[in-house]
Amino acid sequence: MNKEMVCVICPNSCLLTVSTENDKGQINVKNNGCPRGIEFAAREMTNPERILTSTVRMRNGALPLISVRSDRPVQKAELINLVKQLDNLIIDAPVSGGQVLVPSMGANKVNIIATREVGSKQGEI
Repeated sequence: MNKEMVCVICPNSCLLTVSTENDKGQINVKNNGCPRGIEFAAREMTNPERILTSTVRMRNGALPLISVRSDRPVQKAELINLVKQLDNLIIDAPVSGGQVLVPSMGANKVNIIATREVGSKQGEI
């Protein structure tokens, strides 16, 4: 099986051609500009991961939503489950940037952190 993918590890954005041999499970990578492209392609073919980015509703916040992200990559297959859990979450203001809003979430036990500061509504305590 052949697959083309853009390597996102460095600014070169190499267009990789990745092939796998079914009987051996060996991954062959062509057009990589550096060794990191091989590692990237192997991870993408066997266990792709992404940083989760989303928003969470706020109670009494200066904004109705706060942007959040996982503190480390999550298995791509788990992303939808985590987003569904975040959909039911409401955070009380105020929140600081980098604050852990949900510790040890999901199978990977990632922390969900705020990406910015959001204060309380003006005039409310």
